[in-house]
Amino acid sequence: MRFATTLIQFPLGLVASAVALAVLPTLSRQSAAGDEPAFRATLAMGLKIVLLLILPATAGLAALSQPITATLFERGAFGAEDTAITALALLGYLPGLPAAAIDQMLLFAFYARKNTLTPNLIQGAAILCYLAVAVPLAEWTSLGFLGLVLGNSAQWIGHAIITAWLLQRSLPLGGLRLGEATAKGVIASGIMALAVSGIATLGQSWPPLAQVAVAGSAGIAIYTLLAIALRLEAATFLLNIIRARLGRMPSS
Repeated sequence: MRFATTLIQFPLGLVASAVALAVLPTLSRQSAAGDEPAFRATLAMGLKIVLLLILPATAGLAALSQPITATLFERGAFGAEDTAITALALLGYLPGLPAAAIDQMLLFAFYARKNTLTPNLIQGAAILCYLAVAVPLAEWTSLGFLGLVLGNSAQWIGHAIITAWLLQRSLPLGGLRLGEATAKGVIASGIMALAVSGIATLGQSWPPLAQVAVAGSAGIAIYTLLAIALRLEAATFLLNIIRARLGRMPSS
């Protein structure tokens, strides 16, 4: 569970925390100015960027769970059996990864509105979600530690659902095409995962690092093309930022 959690924390920190921290100052300024339409638009774009990046990360970790685990950890006393059980734990955590990433953005929306009490109250309810899933699965089934892992996923999902519901009551997010962004991201990530899994299967005889490098690179290229083809709004937004930055670079 500890090694699998390390793998989960990497995309959470790289994607969710980074985007949330980048957006927070803008949200705070817009909240202080009472500009609700701008606040909604900024939060929606932040959520779309998180979805754009966390969905393929989740799919990629699922498709390459074993070779990624082997590449990072399989040395010394950490053997093939440890890789298999850690990869299994990782798969149990992955359903909650997108929820945890989205949740960070939603929590920062509360903080930007100077509401710190609600997030703390939500945490209490989320712990109940964990107990409701983890205790029965760990104690009354043969899942053992996987029950605790699935309990964590349930806690993240429950926390995100409660946070979104409470935020929606004070800040309606309808009409901002979040459902469309989610659906397109799931489609693109699913296709990417199938391709990555196929490449990894064909390269089963390769070293784990080679599987990750080849299949992972192909997955990034496939997802990028699909995101552009599906006209994901967040992908267009990021591409425009990159073009603008490159345009401002001094020519040699």
